[in-house]
Amino acid sequence: MREILHAGYAVGLAAALLAGLPVRAQQPQATLTAQTEDGQTTFHIGERIPIKLTFASPNDTQYLVAPWTTPRGWEFSLEHFEVSPCTGWADPLATYFAQDLPIEGHGWSWPPLLQAKPIEISEDLNQWVRFDQPGTYRITVVSGRVIENIDYRKVENTGRQAELRSNVIELQIIPATPEWQESTFKSIIEKHFPDKPKEDGTIDLRYLASPAAIEEMTAKLRLGEGHYAGTECSMGLIGLPESLRKIAVASMSKRIGEPDYPVTGLFFSTMELLQVKAGSNAESIRQQRAAVESGLWQTVLSAVPMKDPAARAQTVQTLLTINRNVDGPEVKPQMSSLLRASFSNLDAFNQTEDLREHWDRLRSPEILPALEAIARLPSENLGAVCPCASEDLKSLAFSRWYELDPDGARKEIFAQIGSPTPSLSAKALRFLPPKPFPKFEPLWADAYLRTTDQLQEIMLGSLLVRFGTGSAKAQMIAKLNENPRPNTCWSHSFALAYLTRFNPDDARPLLKREMGEDKTQPTCNGELLRLISENGIDALMAAPVLNEVALQALDDSNTANVRDAIQYLTVYGTAQDEKPIWDRYVKWAQDWKGNGDLPGRTAGSPSPDPNSFLIGEELAFALLWNQGWIADQALISRVLEKCVGEQMCKSLRDQARSAVPPYQVIPGNASGSIITGNMPSCNIAEYRSMSLGRLEAKIRQYPRGSKFVMSPVWPETEDQRKLEDEIRATFEKYGMSLETHAS
Repeated sequence: MREILHAGYAVGLAAALLAGLPVRAQQPQATLTAQTEDGQTTFHIGERIPIKLTFASPNDTQYLVAPWTTPRGWEFSLEHFEVSPCTGWADPLATYFAQDLPIEGHGWSWPPLLQAKPIEISEDLNQWVRFDQPGTYRITVVSGRVIENIDYRKVENTGRQAELRSNVIELQIIPATPEWQESTFKSIIEKHFPDKPKEDGTIDLRYLASPAAIEEMTAKLRLGEGHYAGTECSMGLIGLPESLRKIAVASMSKRIGEPDYPVTGLFFSTMELLQVKAGSNAESIRQQRAAVESGLWQTVLSAVPMKDPAARAQTVQTLLTINRNVDGPEVKPQMSSLLRASFSNLDAFNQTEDLREHWDRLRSPEILPALEAIARLPSENLGAVCPCASEDLKSLAFSRWYELDPDGARKEIFAQIGSPTPSLSAKALRFLPPKPFPKFEPLWADAYLRTTDQLQEIMLGSLLVRFGTGSAKAQMIAKLNENPRPNTCWSHSFALAYLTRFNPDDARPLLKREMGEDKTQPTCNGELLRLISENGIDALMAAPVLNEVALQALDDSNTANVRDAIQYLTVYGTAQDEKPIWDRYVKWAQDWKGNGDLPGRTAGSPSPDPNSFLIGEELAFALLWNQGWIADQALISRVLEKCVGEQMCKSLRDQARSAVPPYQVIPGNASGSIITGNMPSCNIAEYRSMSLGRLEAKIRQYPRGSKFVMSPVWPETEDQRKLEDEIRATFEKYGMSLETHAS
């Protein structure tokens, strides 16, 4: 079940723009035909009623169609159903959708509806209509799945959304006898295929509405929101008639005490919505859910000690997620103890989240054995559990171990990186002070020169850049001169980062060569400068040779290299770089003047390289949001005077509004910075994602006494407090006024 969804903006906007426009008379129309899938017209109460919809077009050009199906409430849920008579039935999910949930969307382009290829869509009527009384019902389907095609070259042919109405389907609904319900339930259970979750009968179970079906659905809630059967059963329980809701609540209450039953977030949301009064509006639903949640949270907490290890671990995670206010003097020690006790039974994803978000509860010598076990696991073992979290989890475990026991953690780190095949990259060790490791450097350098394994190149190259001394110059040059092979960009970027840091004179010609002056050598095709700066692991805060090469690349014939240079200079520019960037922007503006709305295009001409237009936008951003200087109102005005096209100018004006006092300061998430490999960061006004080192350099550029306002970031962990205290101290150091808004 999705309770927080993203807007399907493109489709929604298209529908809004098209609705209500006139249709030209005498045009042939698209049609919608509805029928039950197998022609059946008699159904029991609680029986699934599949409807087949057929969309047809009189030609191949007039209509577009959305041929995809999604559950009700999602982007391509584009039908509603008119039912006559108006009594004897109800919308089973009226309360759920009364919460005003936004719609998830992809923004896909709709293909044409072709005359020779009608589109068939299957929908379960039960998602919209729950029959509660026997009788004869007439159903009409209304669909927004077909729209008239728009020809943007002809203003008069603007089209409209073609809301199609189907023929009438007449259904006979008969009572669901206990015998029929029992037989149907047994058939559903026999259809259960664990390896084929969409064929396990859950969709039929969802609508059956019998006590046995309710028991089975509450059992399947343990699967959670990410599982098809769990989500379907949740929607089935929420859609029950009022007469069966107490049975469902009683069944769910019984599940809480079962030792092997993990209580999930889906369990909470389902239990809450089951107890909401019918007809409630969104605000009332929110209040009723909050009231149920508070008591339910305490009930589940009291049951946790009786649960088996795996169920206990998952239930504790749910309690942490559901109720953020768990810091009371009685609850906090209990939750901390439960979390530490269950930590080893969690999967890699939840361990990662807890080390990020809940370290304040875990911080204790008791957690050291679990941290040590994670830190010593081979990365491939972690990857088998959660590929996205392998090095991130190890990095977190090491950083937390280092906090509790620096000597022990350092000894294990040296054991894992002090060889030609290290198991950690420098990115995973950013919590360590950047002191050189001269005894390891020869091992790393020789292995880096020999290996062709990309993962090992990343491990070794990053360690050399961050913890090297400069003694491996020969190996770095040899690496750059090796015979060309596929995927050398990453490995070469580390070698260049190393030379940039320790041997800039040697780096200069090699940088130019890699950027494509020598076409016989492999290039990074517009990524090199950014890769070098990223792979520098904060060791390249000041790299004049990179700025020199980037400025020269502003006039490169390869637009990808130009964009790479601009984006690098935006982050690492100096005051001396402002004029060359301005001059390049002026030249671009002269070339593109008057062509902003249809960039560089005249009637009958081909479209130009889109990168060429983006160069101007990025030059403007480089002038207004550069690390090397503060964009005052005079510079902002000059840049805006030369913007090209309504969209670009509007974007620049919108962004420039933040360049006025009191300047907004938004700290980064200190916990999140560990997993992403980024050091703690901060945004100031229009300047984004600056490390603390660049933050200090930026603050120095403002006039003394400038006024700033900081908005604290949730969660309020010890890591976050330390980061925000450090930010405050930096502002005070330079005589700035920094107020704090309440979170």
